Amino acid sequence: MRKKIIVICSVSVVFLIIIGGFFGFQSFQKQQEIQKLIEEITAHYSLYVTVEKGSLYCKKQMGYEVCGTISNPITIPLEDVKIGKNSQYFQIKNTNYYLFYKDTKVAESLKDKHTNYIVFNQNIKTLETTNLFQNGNPVLSISQAMEFPIVYQDTDYYYINYLEQIFAISKIDSIEVLAHQNTEEVSATKIPVLYYENMESWKEQENWKEQLALLKDGGFYSISLSEYEAWFQGNLRLKEHAILLLAQQDRIIEDYQFYNPANSSISFLSASAVSEPQKAYQYQVNMTISKEQFADMLLGNPVITSNKDQKVAVLNYHFFYNPDIGEACNENICLATSKFEEQLQYLKNNGYYTLTIGEFRDWMYGKIDIPEKSVLLTIDDGAAGTGKHNGHKLIPLLEKYDLHATLFLITGWWDIANYSSPNLDVESHTNDMHTMYESGAQLLISSHEQVINDLKQSIEVTKSKIAFCFPFYAYNETAINQVKQVGFELSFVGGNYKASRNSDKYKIPRYPIYKNITMQQFIQMIS
Repeated sequence: MRKKIIVICSVSVVFLIIIGGFFGFQSFQKQQEIQKLIEEITAHYSLYVTVEKGSLYCKKQMGYEVCGTISNPITIPLEDVKIGKNSQYFQIKNTNYYLFYKDTKVAESLKDKHTNYIVFNQNIKTLETTNLFQNGNPVLSISQAMEFPIVYQDTDYYYINYLEQIFAISKIDSIEVLAHQNTEEVSATKIPVLYYENMESWKEQENWKEQLALLKDGGFYSISLSEYEAWFQGNLRLKEHAILLLAQQDRIIEDYQFYNPANSSISFLSASAVSEPQKAYQYQVNMTISKEQFADMLLGNPVITSNKDQKVAVLNYHFFYNPDIGEACNENICLATSKFEEQLQYLKNNGYYTLTIGEFRDWMYGKIDIPEKSVLLTIDDGAAGTGKHNGHKLIPLLEKYDLHATLFLITGWWDIANYSSPNLDVESHTNDMHTMYESGAQLLISSHEQVINDLKQSIEVTKSKIAFCFPFYAYNETAINQVKQVGFELSFVGGNYKASRNSDKYKIPRYPIYKNITMQQFIQMIS
């Protein structure tokens, strides 16, 4: 009996050992599998990962559910966590979204390229699904309404900062634009644009090093042409001390990027003034410029470096007609559209710059430099062929050749809306004092009160006091004083010679353009 008990006990011990070994082996195997899983998850994890394509997950009570898609490669920041067996879903940094570990690959950290951007005090809010793009391609689609501050925008997209990078949201998607106080930081309202004509020769000069030192000491950072264009159009806010550096070739010199202006959609005007939104002025940096002048450029102060004796032809047109379709004009100051187009073609093909009235004013007052081959085109009255209601010859040709002109409109006679074009400025030619009596020009024989009231009425229509044109080229000192009194900065007459900075700003000469003008005469006027 005793032996039987010993045998039974021995068998039991052996059985227990076998059973324990079996379960121990299973436990060991399980531990091995867990360790292998942790190693596999760890191989997919870092603070930044790349996803080629995959799903975005939201954590629910019963697990993880798909709440978005990734349709193109993207680098995503993750929360810093300790990887365990239950870490198969990586939480995206500062969000409630997750990635499945098998969809990820270890990546390098993102570099913020937009540290000098200031967000707008406006947010965009998606209404249902949030679709995010990069480089025109869809990247993230999230099944949720979201709200973001606007970093910048263009014609088609709003750009936002999310997941430490810039995404675009299409303006045609269902979105709302909301006012929101995102920042009180002041953005740059002026940006110095410096153009270096001969970079290689310039670098041999001692003042090149002085200029780089001034840039660094002033905390200036260079921006790209595309960033400048977005700022210029009001689509981007930049921190102060932005600078655009231009040269004949793109290059980087001591952390400063230079760009070729030929690659820009904006035509820069050489000026003695700092660039502003809608005013693309560039300082011309030549080898004789002093350290003090360069410092003034960085501060946005006027710096005159061009020919101070420069002269500008101011051309004076009146009416346009097309004899090819049976139109006629008995006035000597009419011009056939074929002749006008030939003149515009010559200006365009030979590198002439047609000034806006504001640019001409700034040049006359010594505020800006202008290209050597500059002209000012002016048109008097607003009659035949000049407006959309009376022949529509002027504006289509200006827009066809992308040239600029200034119309001196008799504001009481025609609706200013008929002359709307980005290529045409409208200034005053009186409101209703364009009549010649036997006793003289109406402006000169009217009472002081009548003249002042008329000029003020014209200003109300044009919303400008830049320039005035005397009807019939008739003026006297009383009339000039009246023009000054209401605030005009310039006034134009006749004269048949070029204007210069030394010209009387209230007797600016012009070349009348007559019907019988030849092309050779035209070329002589502007040359």
